[in-house]
Amino acid sequence: MTTALAQRSPLRSRQFRRVVTAEFVSSVGTQMTTLALPWFVLMTSGSPARMGLVFVIQILPVPLLAMPAGLLVARWGARRVTIAGDLADAVLVAAVPTLYFADLLPFWALLAIVALVGCVASAYLSAQRMLLTETVGSDEGAVTAANALFETATSSARLVGPAVAGFLIAGIGALNVLWVDAVSFAVSAALLTGLPRGEPAQAPLSANHMAEGARYLFRDPVLRTMSLAVLGYGTLMPVVLLALPVMARSRYDANPHVVGWLLAAWGGGTALGTVIVARLARRIPPTRFAACGGVGAALVLWLLPWDQPAATAALTVAAGCMFLPAVTAPAVALLTLRPPEHLRPHVVPVFGAAVFVASPVAYAVAGVLFEHLAVGTVLVAVAVGASLCALVLLNLVRRPAD
Repeated sequence: MTTALAQRSPLRSRQFRRVVTAEFVSSVGTQMTTLALPWFVLMTSGSPARMGLVFVIQILPVPLLAMPAGLLVARWGARRVTIAGDLADAVLVAAVPTLYFADLLPFWALLAIVALVGCVASAYLSAQRMLLTETVGSDEGAVTAANALFETATSSARLVGPAVAGFLIAGIGALNVLWVDAVSFAVSAALLTGLPRGEPAQAPLSANHMAEGARYLFRDPVLRTMSLAVLGYGTLMPVVLLALPVMARSRYDANPHVVGWLLAAWGGGTALGTVIVARLARRIPPTRFAACGGVGAALVLWLLPWDQPAATAALTVAAGCMFLPAVTAPAVALLTLRPPEHLRPHVVPVFGAAVFVASPVAYAVAGVLFEHLAVGTVLVAVAVGASLCALVLLNLVRRPAD
């Protein structure tokens, strides 16, 4: 019975389809706000610094509150936390246009709202992954496929959301786009309502559980090695993303259409990769799958530093991004399933906090590097780093998965 269930596609589960649909709907709204809110801040204040501060304030609570958020998920359950997060985000996002039109939105109040959105995200992100496990079971292949399909919804939203936001901003204004995002969170909460509840933790929870989860992550050789490699790619790929407009400026006559093609290639490659991972996840062990993805991404990234036509550059970006879900989806599956059940809500937030710290640091460092070095030089360094990550994953294949 268990084997038969493990071999079924997660999409055959009505509950899983509701989870993925909710993720896609809320992610489209979030991506719309990612474009609309900075545009609103820039147009009303005229300050790029204020626009950047909004991003920092929103990201900062995620790593700071990751461990307490894990305690909340363990106590309340993933479904309840996810629904509560959707409803809280709907209220917070809707508060921005409401207060602005009432002339009650000074900049400090906007920062406070954005910080609260970040606080909600600290619990919401780990709860989503636990909700997947509650929906599809504990088979590694099924969870890997589910995570890949989940990433398909997220990456597809990255393609749809900004395009729709650009159209709506021109038609109804940036602030009114936030109303659409608020509705998307409400729809997501409605889709998740009625799903079976996971069993909350019965034992008393404390910070000791979070510390134990962190110790387990660092002590387990498979999780430690996998996390190191994924964190490496999570640090390197923001540099590649920031390199795309720099490449368009320096190599392709500052053509804005080229930037659009490169960014579309990024999202399209990721979406295609997640579909492929979902199809193959039950046939390939997670560590071997991650090693194949890491090697493929590293090889493709060696092609990116060299001058080439815009079309082949876009194909190179798409190919590199296509391999990355083969690394991230197995990693999330192992992080979710490998720890003992009572530690699972505490291991994922520790890793998530590290990723959220690494990403903004990578953006900041990349900005400095591109000020002083040629884009090709920086991308060669990225290819070297990706190759080292691939070697780490290849070494992991030699170890038993259990």
